[in-house]
Amino acid sequence: MKRSTRQGDVILEVIRTAGRPLTPLEIHRKAALESPSIGIATTYRHLKSLGENQQVVGVDYPGQPPRYEWADGKDKVHFACRSCDKLFALEDTTGDIPPANVPEGFDVQGFEVMLYGSCPECE
Repeated sequence: MKRSTRQGDVILEVIRTAGRPLTPLEIHRKAALESPSIGIATTYRHLKSLGENQQVVGVDYPGQPPRYEWADGKDKVHFACRSCDKLFALEDTTGDIPPANVPEGFDVQGFEVMLYGSCPECE
């Protein structure tokens, strides 16, 4: 594991306290409030390192930039607001049951649930 830096600590804290998955640009903007000299390249380098160290995980949202959230070990369902494009992490209440109609011969190793609609800010 790499040694901790002030900028890296700021980026990690932004992600840890965000309460939802953030794009690299959102992470950079929030981190710059605490550490104004932080560059976007530094943000990307730290995101790569944090991912390699399994401190953050990427969340894919089709047609959008990758987002990152704190790797707290909890399963999540994600909600995508179609108005503001924000992504929210919700508690997973679906259990670990993949769809029942998986074709024979397929080995399911995981699945994701994505909900769509409007968030409270956009209603």
